[in-house]
Amino acid sequence: MTYELPEPEPAPAGGAAAAPKAEPIAVRLASASAEKGQGGTKACQACHSFEKGGPNKVGPDLYDVVERQKAGHGGFDYSAALKEKGGTWTYEDLDHFLESPKGFVKGTKMAFAGIGNPAERANVIAYLRSLSESPKPLPAAEK
Repeated sequence: MTYELPEPEPAPAGGAAAAPKAEPIAVRLASASAEKGQGGTKACQACHSFEKGGPNKVGPDLYDVVERQKAGHGGFDYSAALKEKGGTWTYEDLDHFLESPKGFVKGTKMAFAGIGNPAERANVIAYLRSLSESPKPLPAAEK
């Protein structure tokens, strides 16, 4: 006796299960915690300073990074890839970069693998936003 089995579902590209799509950064920032984000930057502190006028280390100082020109912090030798990216560090760009630095800026010198958890990225971005004398307005969540 033989039984017909259902055809298996095709696997997503790359062979792994597809990750659920994250909510837009504006939605995640509305409930993000800068305090939790500060805790989420412990690994970052090995290469970056976060205080006003802080020194560049392996990476640039990140004080007032939101809406700063990409590759624009004085005294740091950025990769050609980041210099060519252009624009400013918008909330959305920070979200993509923190998710996968090498995916967002192919050729970046940043060796960090990224933060896969969307809520954790939003917390880190909320913390980065707080590092300013005049924090940039939060993006409006589209309805």
